Amino acid sequence: MLTVKLVLSILAIYLIGFATLKYVLPDVRRHVLEKLALSFGLGTSVISLVMVLMFHAGIEVDRTNLFLFFAPVLIGFFCAESKLRFRRNMSQADIHSSTPFLPKDLNPLEIFIIVVIVASVGLVSFQALFKPMFTYDAMSIWALKAKIFFKEQTIFTDDFYNSDRLHYHPKYPLLIPLVENWIYHYLGCVNDKLVKIIFPLFYISLISMFYTTQRRFFSRQYSLVFTALLATIPAFVRSDKGGAVFSGNADIPLAFFYTTGVIYLFCWMKERKREDLLISAVFSGLAIFTKNEGLGLFAVTVFCLSIFIFFNSKKGIVRQNITSLSAYIIIPMLIILPWLILSMGMPTFIEEENYPGHLTLGTIIGNVSRMPVILSSFCLELMDIRRWNIFWVLFGVAVIGGFKYILKSAIKYILLILILDFCLFVLVYTITPWDVKELISCSMTRLVIQITPIAVFIVSKQMRMVLDYRSGRS
Repeated sequence: MLTVKLVLSILAIYLIGFATLKYVLPDVRRHVLEKLALSFGLGTSVISLVMVLMFHAGIEVDRTNLFLFFAPVLIGFFCAESKLRFRRNMSQADIHSSTPFLPKDLNPLEIFIIVVIVASVGLVSFQALFKPMFTYDAMSIWALKAKIFFKEQTIFTDDFYNSDRLHYHPKYPLLIPLVENWIYHYLGCVNDKLVKIIFPLFYISLISMFYTTQRRFFSRQYSLVFTALLATIPAFVRSDKGGAVFSGNADIPLAFFYTTGVIYLFCWMKERKREDLLISAVFSGLAIFTKNEGLGLFAVTVFCLSIFIFFNSKKGIVRQNITSLSAYIIIPMLIILPWLILSMGMPTFIEEENYPGHLTLGTIIGNVSRMPVILSSFCLELMDIRRWNIFWVLFGVAVIGGFKYILKSAIKYILLILILDFCLFVLVYTITPWDVKELISCSMTRLVIQITPIAVFIVSKQMRMVLDYRSGRS
């Protein structure tokens, strides 16, 4: 019975996300994998944001109230969608144009690659559902909050406002705990194994989104190769540092939201489609609502987008570019505003990192002696084939070997984002009040996981440019 309830809870997430996608972008045709990926991301976010609004309104977050809110919305949407489909006279050509990336006539190599991807999905799903939560952060930060919400049905409890209670970072963003709370309500009980199903689904959404956006630029076989490269990175599927898919931590969800935001931003740079910018802005906001790192990563993205707009504001589109940049900043701020209002009212604990408070010139200069340790640790991390295979070596060869091609493409802005992301991580390790060696040992792999999909995207684009150039020259 619990399995049936679990399936229904996941189905509800997809339906809510799909309804949101159709409300926001009703006329955009997409591949089914892209729809599923975006629907899952939007579904988890809408559910979480509605719960936060219920906190504000003083409404108990229980199964009955959640049903009373979402059921009419879904029923109204599907009634309207059914009438629209009934009235629309779809030709055979329309049907084909709506699914331009569906596999046809798969060759043996493509079949093998798909089997590898499916095997990776099966492995992480098995580990997620048959292993209890075993990392400190998964249990004490995300799952514990979810259990409190399930029991108390509100955030206004001593667990969040009494400084004498066990400290578990009460001001951390709440997307993951609230989605876990949604699963608990559907199950009718707390289950630390079944609730972890959301993490393989974030992983599946990540590789699905990656593949479908690759197909906008590359052939099916080429896209499958790099999707398999992403899906089989050891740090994702069997990391011993707590960042793997099955660990119950928020690093893979953050990687999904952040990667989606960056890749769709690149699509907007290339094609200037309004829907790509909107998706990028929304998912960038959701990255902030997933982990604290999301805010720093968002600041990096805004900075690089500003540079792109500065160098690409030809006469006649200046106002349009300024509007796009403004929307890209405002939309994420609106998404996280309800949570920011709640968190501002919470007491500050001594144990909180409070990185902005340590971001001073004096702290940076005083801790500059840490730089050799930090940089050498990054080098050792990226060269560790047990976690990354030879991917980061391949990344270095692709970027350095074809740097002149990067300068001719919009991919240079995505590379700048990645470089500044690394600089951001170095800065965090420089100003942290904790022992830097101990912090690096337990967090560096997880930080790199968050930005690795973007690096894979850069390598795929870079290698394609080199291959195209050599093919044309020959």
